[in-house]
Amino acid sequence: MQMKQGLLKLVGAKRFPLWGIAGSVVGLVFVLGAMIPYVGRNGEPFSIFNHFISELGEVGVSELSIMFNVGLIYAGVLFIPFMIGLGLYMDNIIAKLAAVVGVFSSVAIIFVGIFPENFLAEHTAAAMSFFLSGMVMTGLWTLAILLQHTSKVHKALSIVGLLNVVVFAAFLFGDYGDIGSLVDRPDFWMLPTLEWAIYFAVIGYLLLISVYVWRKEKGASSNQS
Repeated sequence: MQMKQGLLKLVGAKRFPLWGIAGSVVGLVFVLGAMIPYVGRNGEPFSIFNHFISELGEVGVSELSIMFNVGLIYAGVLFIPFMIGLGLYMDNIIAKLAAVVGVFSSVAIIFVGIFPENFLAEHTAAAMSFFLSGMVMTGLWTLAILLQHTSKVHKALSIVGLLNVVVFAAFLFGDYGDIGSLVDRPDFWMLPTLEWAIYFAVIGYLLLISVYVWRKEKGASSNQS
């Protein structure tokens, strides 16, 4: 019983937003930080317009690959209690479904970090698991926010969720040709650009929800005291 109460406290209204903020910050610092010293196989600097995110984790190419991969693992772990907490906080069936899918997405991110591009088959399976579940997750959170009976999360944030779904769909279902050789990259390449759009959109969405709930609950606590 005490263990159950402790776990519930860990994902309670005052705690779970902090997990989301921490996961977002780790996801930003460890990923963007790995970009700074990056030099590709052809001596090129990293660009979000023609390099895939996972290239930052390729061991033997990316100087800070370990930092990148560990950052994904940490971020995935931190987002798990956030997803559970948000599902319990919003307390409707769609939010609970979103939490389940969100936990799956978080685990997928962990495996992307465990299996960098050097393990291509495992990495691809983990990455595609994230992209597919991430689209479903953000769609479900958007519906959960729109269909709230009691407003826990501002409905305007559903606009950001809808943007996430659109970007995921464009990346997954758009026809941008084969990846082909990475030797002659165009200055602007739609596929990696959309992948980076997903990265910023998802982290931005989860961070906005986290900060909103944290400030709301902090204000409620101040009014009660």
